[in-house]
Amino acid sequence: MAYYKLLIEVWCDWNPKDRNLEEIVAHGVLGEAAICTLQEVVKVVDRPQDIHNDEAMSFFGEEESEADESQG
Repeated sequence: MAYYKLLIEVWCDWNPKDRNLEEIVAHGVLGEAAICTLQEVVKVVDRPQDIHNDEAMSFFGEEESEADESQG
């Protein structure tokens, strides 16, 4: 399974610091007071162990070892 890191550029007419990520994405996808102008894959890895970001790794499991186990 491949894992993709994306760069998404969104322009909005409100302060994104006042919103959480889910709200920002929802507004960008729906085109409500925000527009997504760029979606670019910046990195592809085959194994979660190759993701060197603790916050991203938490998406795949509480600890890195759990993400490792998901690879079989």
